[in-house]
Amino acid sequence: MPISPFARRNAALSFLCIVMAIPIVRLYGQDRPQVAPPAKSDSYATDDHGRKIRVQHREIAAANFQIAGVDLAFRGDFFPHIFKLLGKFTTVASGDASTALEEACYRSAEESDNTHLIFGEGEVDRSFILSSDSSAWKWKSPCNRSTKISRVLATSSGLHLGQTQEQVIAILGLPTERVRNIKNGRDELIYELEAKKKMSAHDLAPYLQDELKRYPNLDQRTWIQNYGFYDLSVSVHAKFTNNSLTKLIISWSETY
Repeated sequence: MPISPFARRNAALSFLCIVMAIPIVRLYGQDRPQVAPPAKSDSYATDDHGRKIRVQHREIAAANFQIAGVDLAFRGDFFPHIFKLLGKFTTVASGDASTALEEACYRSAEESDNTHLIFGEGEVDRSFILSSDSSAWKWKSPCNRSTKISRVLATSSGLHLGQTQEQVIAILGLPTERVRNIKNGRDELIYELEAKKKMSAHDLAPYLQDELKRYPNLDQRTWIQNYGFYDLSVSVHAKFTNNSLTKLIISWSETY
């Protein structure tokens, strides 16, 4: 039986709809951020809870460590650096030895704005927490109010509360891990990063002088080639509710 022109037209339209739907399905399946694929340069470490974690060997921009004028990489005493910019605060200390942590807390001066910014310094690391509420501050002492803290506060790289996961990834790249809780709409992007960095002549000088005292005939060029580096470690936890950033935790450390 010959096929009518109407049947041919309907068949063509059906095929066209299927073809056009394929990209839509593909995009829908990719509308959520992906995790960085494993790489040969990756390594593995154990976190504070004994959990094995993957570490990406790459850097993110130094601007990610700068917020409200404070720089985690500041060369000098950390809290005086903060107090000069945001006002003095009686820090709270907890832990001991490798778990020691000293913290200072600031919040928005506006009653209707519950934005909090908390700085911490441990034995080898520095950190900040930018939060949309007070949940990150565990202590009874009140946080200092500051006009420099508000919901629009951002790192120098542009990270700020309210961003989507896609916007955060556009700044930081693909995360090491992604945790999803579909039931309550909570997601978390986790970045565990390390990079080996060449020491500056200024930073290298005291180490080299110590070695020369012990080994006067030391081959300085060879020693610098082998040992003139330090490890930069960065941890970023970006927490979202309904794909809106509600808490940003960045930890930074240099190990020589």
